[in-house]
Amino acid sequence: MDNLKLVQDTQPISVPKEPVRDSNFGFITGHRTRVALSLVSMILTSMVWYWISPPARPASTLLDEIWSWSSLIWLIGFLPGTIGLVGTFKYRHSTDLDDARPINRLICWRIVTAGKNINVVLRTIRRCQEEMAKTPLAPYVIEVVMDYGDNILLLPQHDKDVRVIIVPKDYRTPNNSRFKARALHYALLNSPISDKTWIVHLDEETQPTSSGIKGICNFIRQEELSQNLHIGQGALLYHREWAKHPFLTLADMVRTGDDFARFYFQHRLGFTIFGLHGSFIVVRNDIEKATGGFDFGPQGDITEDAFWAVKAMQSGLRSAWVEGYLEEQSCMSFSDFLRQRRRWFQGLMKVSLHAPVKLRWRFCVALNTMLWGLAPFAMLYTFGKLFYNVEVNTLIRLFASYSFATFAILYITGLKANMDEHGVVGWGRRTALTLALLVLLPIFGTMESLGVLWAMFTPVKGFQVVKK
Repeated sequence: MDNLKLVQDTQPISVPKEPVRDSNFGFITGHRTRVALSLVSMILTSMVWYWISPPARPASTLLDEIWSWSSLIWLIGFLPGTIGLVGTFKYRHSTDLDDARPINRLICWRIVTAGKNINVVLRTIRRCQEEMAKTPLAPYVIEVVMDYGDNILLLPQHDKDVRVIIVPKDYRTPNNSRFKARALHYALLNSPISDKTWIVHLDEETQPTSSGIKGICNFIRQEELSQNLHIGQGALLYHREWAKHPFLTLADMVRTGDDFARFYFQHRLGFTIFGLHGSFIVVRNDIEKATGGFDFGPQGDITEDAFWAVKAMQSGLRSAWVEGYLEEQSCMSFSDFLRQRRRWFQGLMKVSLHAPVKLRWRFCVALNTMLWGLAPFAMLYTFGKLFYNVEVNTLIRLFASYSFATFAILYITGLKANMDEHGVVGWGRRTALTLALLVLLPIFGTMESLGVLWAMFTPVKGFQVVKK
């Protein structure tokens, strides 16, 4: 790997005279209309379900009154749901991605891996190479940062666009960070890329698409012209193994939907008030160095991305939205799904409590995580009401229906984007997937809540890598 010759940031590149077209990418017009219709439909469905359910008895005792007013817990989703709805309504897919022009800045696809799922890393390397060949808009290098070098010989040995950085086994950060944070910090200090190189952070299973490359290049061009450099992030899709894992792929539609909702909203504001994904981060190398890196110690190495984000915000940096998609992989087992959510919840709790920033920079993360932590109890109340059916205030029911509808919209909008990109065009297939999603929503909500409960009662003791 040492013989890798980097493409210089200023070196011209050869591109077709006509822009590279992405025929499979697009958001059909009428986005806001679909969201509005979905919202009204889900509210009405929720209300109809209540009306056709067995009638609730009026509260007649103090215990009845307490149980009835405990229904306020259903409203925990009102604030994040409303913010997400605003983001979803404001979201507009770019119409100029196909007009993306070449840039002369080097893009570094930085893949961080423990080195155990080497076949996954290989697929990501090959996908980077294939997509950059199909959409040759920038010079690039693929940087694989590995914790263990035992499998290095399984990686490409003679590809000039690939470099492997092995994190020494005895390497320790000043604050004793572990896991991915340790590897990221080592790469930041030891990569030979120039300060003007733009890094695109990838998990080992995150793969670029044509639309993502175009969006990243457009973003870099705008940032370089303005010199008001931001931390960029865009949307992730999860359809890659749909045929093998249909149930868990549907369960992850909420993640794409949330990208279009709360995450789009926060990046339009320029503040990472809900955190940051560890993948599809686009940042210039000198900006990443200026933050001081990822060495937050054991309190910050489970969700190092969110720690880094709030620290960057306090230092004066701001975030921005990147158009286009990258692809990730859904979990392959129910237990891994729960482990993933457990790690996220516990990591965000640590951000809320221990991130080395003033309270105002972690308050929104803390509030959102606290509301997320109440979700299992809202689920338990819903199940309990099946057996202790006391009447609930009409306004609470209405707002609860609205909150549920905003939650459902995340899945619906995420499903549409994934179906579009996966090539699901038949009306029958799309309808069947949508109906299946709606029927499974209570199960998916329960799964999300179980992951949080697991974090509360059995905190994760390390960084558990889920199988993908």
